[in-house]
Amino acid sequence: MRLYATYGTNDLSRAITFYDAIFSVLELPRLPGWTNDRAGWGTEPDDGTGFWICTPFDGNPAKVSNGTMIAFPTQSAATVRQFHTAGLEHGGTDAGAPSTRDYYAPDFYVTYLRDPDGNKLSCFHYHYDPAKDPGD
Repeated sequence: MRLYATYGTNDLSRAITFYDAIFSVLELPRLPGWTNDRAGWGTEPDDGTGFWICTPFDGNPAKVSNGTMIAFPTQSAATVRQFHTAGLEHGGTDAGAPSTRDYYAPDFYVTYLRDPDGNKLSCFHYHYDPAKDPGD
């Protein structure tokens, strides 16, 4: 089964620049078949997940939804930090610096970003051990 998520954008070229940067950190390639109104990243059909951005089909402006977020898992806290840095360098805004959060669990390392359209994203790593991670 293939899963995918989609966020709307009001500026596709700006969004592509941002998502190319963060998905290169996660080693998710751009998917074939993108057009002048959409682009996607992930794995081939029937082999995992995908993420797409597009101009809204109804022709109305894309809007941010309160309480909506897409989270991307990774295998290290270093990748979480790289994701955050790449996002900030390519038009995103900080929504929570990389660290653990007392609200969750002491080994849940996470960061939050907003893309150039204001959509919220997260990148996280389970089983974080500060003794094994020289980055903090």
